[in-house]
Amino acid sequence: MNPDLLALTLLNDQNFTLSEISHEDSDMESNRERRFSFEMLSNDGEIVGYIKTWHHEDGYAGFVHFDAEGNIIDWKAFAQAPGSIQSH
Repeated sequence: MNPDLLALTLLNDQNFTLSEISHEDSDMESNRERRFSFEMLSNDGEIVGYIKTWHHEDGYAGFVHFDAEGNIIDWKAFAQAPGSIQSH
């Protein structure tokens, strides 16, 4: 899931920016599944949360949104079929 689509999905909140967290470990990503992590930064540069995303080659994708303390705020999963959104 790319940062632009993720930003649109996250309530269109203009009060933060996403900064990708670089992973040194190449085992995090395979040909069948891609994973990315982001810090959510306030306009002042303060970390206000985290996002972890995944995208499988079959189209299944989603994200988990954490607050700055690591508590889950929201998560969504998107199936390949149009209109198939699971929100928890």
